[in-house]
Amino acid sequence: MIYSAPDSSQQQRANTAALRLAGLQSRDIEKLARDSAMGIAQELMKHQIPIPSKKIRPDVGNVQIDMIIIEEKVSAPEPGMRLQFDVEGGMGVTFTIKLLEFLQDPKGYVTDLFTQLGPMRRNIQRMRTHKRAADAAIYRALTQGAANG
Repeated sequence: MIYSAPDSSQQQRANTAALRLAGLQSRDIEKLARDSAMGIAQELMKHQIPIPSKKIRPDVGNVQIDMIIIEEKVSAPEPGMRLQFDVEGGMGVTFTIKLLEFLQDPKGYVTDLFTQLGPMRRNIQRMRTHKRAADAAIYRALTQGAANG
């Protein structure tokens, strides 16, 4: 998948695809995407998930919102939105949302995002802990092993 900032020809192709698939009028597409992204960001802020960050532009609370075009090799470009934010533990999160998939079931889509966020965070914490333990073991082997051998 390729995510890019829309230029005029990509934006036009994405709007045409959205019009055809969702029956939307072109002026409604961007407004709908922005309103949807703002709603998700506000929900994230309500649950105090994003934390302040110097890396992220604070568009809505501590969440950065970008309108993007999602291009896949097998389908036409389509409009999307990217929400970026940081969470505790120095982890960055990026949600890339296809507008047309979101429109089919907004509540289910957001529920799935929130459901996946917790386990992803736990897995990353676990991977960090294992990496620290492996790094410490290698360091001990290099420093203590060399002194004994």
